[in-house]
Amino acid sequence: MKDVLLCVGAVMRTKIAEQTAYRSHFFLSLFLMIAGDLLVPMLTLLVYSSGVSFPGWSLHEALLIQGIFGLAKGIAFPLFFGMIGSTLSLVREGTFDLLLLKPRPTLFMTILHGLDPEDFGRLFSGGILFGYALSGLESPTVGGWLQFAGLFMASLAVLCAFSLFMSGILFKWVGGSRVYDMFDSITSFGLYPGTIYAKSFQQLTTYVIPVALIAFIPAKALLGRAGWETLWAAIVGILFLAVGIAFWQRMLRSYTSAGG
Repeated sequence: MKDVLLCVGAVMRTKIAEQTAYRSHFFLSLFLMIAGDLLVPMLTLLVYSSGVSFPGWSLHEALLIQGIFGLAKGIAFPLFFGMIGSTLSLVREGTFDLLLLKPRPTLFMTILHGLDPEDFGRLFSGGILFGYALSGLESPTVGGWLQFAGLFMASLAVLCAFSLFMSGILFKWVGGSRVYDMFDSITSFGLYPGTIYAKSFQQLTTYVIPVALIAFIPAKALLGRAGWETLWAAIVGILFLAVGIAFWQRMLRSYTSAGG
């Protein structure tokens, strides 16, 4: 574990130095990223200010879901999602073979190559929204915080699994630059209270493609509305990650290199 942290730290320092070499570009990209992430919460504010609301959810409760979603992305994107873009470019250029030669597991090297410290800006916007949402709610109990912590880890597992699925596809679909659009379309359902959807769709987004686990279910835990069913949701999140790893490894075996 110490070696892993040292590797991550060394790569992060190098990439931060690269990105801050052009400070204006770095800070402009950061600003635009934060502004983009706050667009959905702004729309939620507009909806509630017009007198409409999500049934059973106050403004701060709805924003809590979106704040948790931002926090999860703020951790998962810089650590895991960079591997999607790096895999796409390496496979297209025929240089992914270099990662296969490294004396480390290929998946670890792929994640390491894709680390992107710029995406930590999402953590900033998510943290602000999370804090604002909590300021308008009753303080969660200790049990609620503990339950939230466990479910938040499962949320990160789900996001990591999505990055594995998307990067795994790129070993075959080298023209798949739109995989991020696919991700946004699927996970957008997790930005809103799951109770606004039909019961069958709730089951789908909880136990099949667990986008509700990214933010909605952790928010329920903080609000004291989560029961034992959240344990099953957390297990589904872990299984989803296991399937993602298996899928990535299976797609790696089908990689035929630049000469294939």
